[in-house]
Amino acid sequence: MAKICYHRIKLGILLSLLLPLVLMEGIIYAQDAQTYYKNGYIYFTQENYEQAEQHYKKAIELDPNFEEAHYWLGKVYRQIGDYSQAVEQWKKVLEINPKNPYAFSYLASSFQSTSRVRSDNPLDYFNEGIKMIGNPDEYLSAEDVPSVDILLSAVPYFKKAASLEPNLLEAYFWTGEVYRVLGDKINPQFRPLALENYEKAIDIEEATNSVSFDHPSAYWRSYIQLSKIYNSLQWTDKEKELWQRLEKARALPYQQVLEEKGYSGFGYPSRIEVSFREGDKIENWFYPEKDKILVVINGEVRGERKLLADKTETGNEEE
Repeated sequence: MAKICYHRIKLGILLSLLLPLVLMEGIIYAQDAQTYYKNGYIYFTQENYEQAEQHYKKAIELDPNFEEAHYWLGKVYRQIGDYSQAVEQWKKVLEINPKNPYAFSYLASSFQSTSRVRSDNPLDYFNEGIKMIGNPDEYLSAEDVPSVDILLSAVPYFKKAASLEPNLLEAYFWTGEVYRVLGDKINPQFRPLALENYEKAIDIEEATNSVSFDHPSAYWRSYIQLSKIYNSLQWTDKEKELWQRLEKARALPYQQVLEEKGYSGFGYPSRIEVSFREGDKIENWFYPEKDKILVVINGEVRGERKLLADKTETGNEEE
């Protein structure tokens, strides 16, 4: 028993001696990362970017989540023109700290080229942006969206199109779509930019076209996407105000069309499907609360059918 106690005492003394060394090693470890970082900054201010790069990389090697070291390493790469590596560093910063405004600003501004197009036609830039992001109607609702770099690369083309044609609401809508996806995919700081562009698309349509609009359209989708974002952020009042705005902006023309055919109390349809046949514009206006679909041809109500029956039967529009 005495021998066991002796060994326990000896082990306790050994641990008491080793523990300060372990703690000291951790302190030195942290100090070393800071030292490399500080030296990297000194080299950066001296424009010795090669040495700055090596010291920032050593700081990151010692502390992989060293936010400031990643940020300044990104600035080193930016200074020497290696934008792809700069972007990767700022992405890492935003992974560590999603609220870092400086890394976000550098990341968003790293893709400004529209060199793929040489034209004065806004649609050439717009179409190139669409081409870069693939088939947006499919990918925006799928998981396999394009990479962050491709999405960011498309934005300048949409912006260039809008600068050449300020009323090209589709350019604002797709800019909003890209920013929305980036907000979900990489950083929430992109979401206010998405909201701004959706709102711009809506403003343009309601200022330039007071009567009717194609449905679905970039204008209508801007309302839908704004509503989804407000809902996800639990901005209930803003979502309610949004739909009140739509009703105020669009209900009167629809109400006039309906009242001309004796339909009162219908208001704005919950959904509109648009098709074209032999030069005629055919719209189906859905009213689930009244169990009706109104068939509107070239802006005039021509007939109706039951909504529930339409779910189980396929038929031609009534005229």
